Amino acid sequence: MLDEPHRPGMPASLAVRRALPDDAPALAAFASKAFSDAYRGLDDPNEIADYVEEHFNVEAVAELIGDRAATTLLAEFGPQLVGYAVLKSADVPGCVAGTKPIELARLYLGAEFVGKGIGARLMLAVHAEARRLGAATLWLSVYGRNVRAVTFYERFGFTRVGGKEFLFGGRVYIDPVYAAPVRNTRTRR
Repeated sequence: MLDEPHRPGMPASLAVRRALPDDAPALAAFASKAFSDAYRGLDDPNEIADYVEEHFNVEAVAELIGDRAATTLLAEFGPQLVGYAVLKSADVPGCVAGTKPIELARLYLGAEFVGKGIGARLMLAVHAEARRLGAATLWLSVYGRNVRAVTFYERFGFTRVGGKEFLFGGRVYIDPVYAAPVRNTRTRR
């Protein structure tokens, strides 16, 4: 389990750990549902289903877990998967000016766990893992119409620094890019 401190008002029994190869089937099912739930009503359901089929099948998730340039974190209550995040060493957009950047490629919760402090705990674990990996800057791209996600990231000190192309449904979108310094998770926000 990763060292991530308990904060008042947040669930105490949440465990965050690195994904293992055997986690691929459960994570694929969870990630498929979490992505579909997050974008329901924001995009065409068929395009969402196509994206999920391509990016969240068991083979794709197993490849991600095994990727040496990525770290996949799982948030669990006992045996129940409630969220996950992916940190990835990737090509950094020119708009990201911070030193030693690492991408927060994904951070999702199950819809029933949003608003319960779990996202905050998972974000603290992301910062701890980024520090462990030697990063000083976190960056991410997010669909601008996903207001809940944008608000969450801004609450954690991410600021918009530019944009980045994202292919979805056969079209190229320019998603906003946000960046934030990696925090010392032992201090308050």
